[in-house]
Order: sequence, then structure tokens, then C-alpha cells
Amino acid sequence: MNNNDPQPENNKPKYKGKYRIDSTRLPAWSYTSNARYFVTICTKGKKCFFGEIIQGEMQRSPIGEIAQKLWYEIPHNFSNCQIDSFCVMPNHIHGILIINQVQDGDANQIQEEDAMNRVSTRGDGQRGGVTGLFNPMLSKNSLSKIIRWYKGRCTFEINQIYEGFGWQDRFHDNIIRNEFVLDKIRQYIINNPINWERDHEQPPHSPL
Repeated sequence: MNNNDPQPENNKPKYKGKYRIDSTRLPAWSYTSNARYFVTICTKGKKCFFGEIIQGEMQRSPIGEIAQKLWYEIPHNFSNCQIDSFCVMPNHIHGILIINQVQDGDANQIQEEDAMNRVSTRGDGQRGGVTGLFNPMLSKNSLSKIIRWYKGRCTFEINQIYEGFGWQDRFHDNIIRNEFVLDKIRQYIINNPINWERDHEQPPHSPL
């Protein structure tokens, strides 16, 4: 067959969905926005790296201690982020992150980054990125960048003492809309170890 001959038609999907990961983010929401976010991150394969629950209390392993320590370091690395209730569970973590862009010196940069998220640089008025939606990874102040730092730092430090640790590719988040929901989520996080025996076979879920 030469290059001028008709080529066989290939109607099969190129990757058969192997490399496609649907976004779990809210499409119309800028994740640099001031808000409180309820975040859940699971270990790869839901393996219990972080310890075990004994009589309703979490007993953290050395790996779990690293996961705990690094969560509390988030505000030291992201001045726009504060932490609220948090817990390490055997195979996941729950936490509330508060994004608050309060520094005047960052105002112009944040506006520029939001604009980059909303409009492509192609000049055709269409939204950029593979999905055509806001790209949360473009901004250093975004929720995705914060979680990416946390997961990466945990993976690096944990693999110094235990090779083979990993996270699931995605994380789960909910935007906390009001004080009632905030209190409900706080109680859910606090009571998570007590409820472990009832739902540890199920994927971690949101109380909303």
C-alpha cells in the first residue's frame, strides 16, 4: 500500500477512555473564589496506610502522622488559605479549607489569574483548556493547586519511609454555602472515627 491508496477507516475510540478523567469540579465556579470547601482525599486502592480505628478512636501510623503534620502546614505555604476541622482516617482524610484572598498586594494578580481561567488566549472569545471550562490549575491560589501541593508533599515524605504509598488521582470537594452546613460538616468530621465500623466498606462520602 502506498500513501495514495485509500486508508482503512478506523472507527474505534483512540484511547477507549483509558486516559480520560472527567472533571469533578463545578464548571462555572472559580476555585480561587473566597469560600469554605469540604475536601476528601482517598488513598490509592483505599488501602489503610494511615492507621486503624480502635474503640472509636483513630490510632495514626507513622504515615498517618505525616499526613496530619502536612495538612497543618498548608497555611504556611498558601497565605490565602486557612484550615478548619480536619481528621485523618485509615484510608482517607477529611478537611475544611477556607480560601480568603485578603492580601491587597495580590488583588491584581488574582484578577488576572481569574481572567486566564475564564477566557482562552487564542483571541476567539472561547474558553481555554482541553475541556473548554475554567482551568483550576492555572492559578497558584486555587483549591486544586493547594491539594496538589499537599498530595505531592505527602507522597514525597511518606515514600522516604515506605515505598509504594499513593493517592487516588482525584479528590472530592463540596462548597460550603452557609453556617448550618458548616456545623453539619464539622460534626461529620469529628464523628467520622466513631462511625468507621458502620461505613468503612463504603467510599468516603459527603454528609450533604
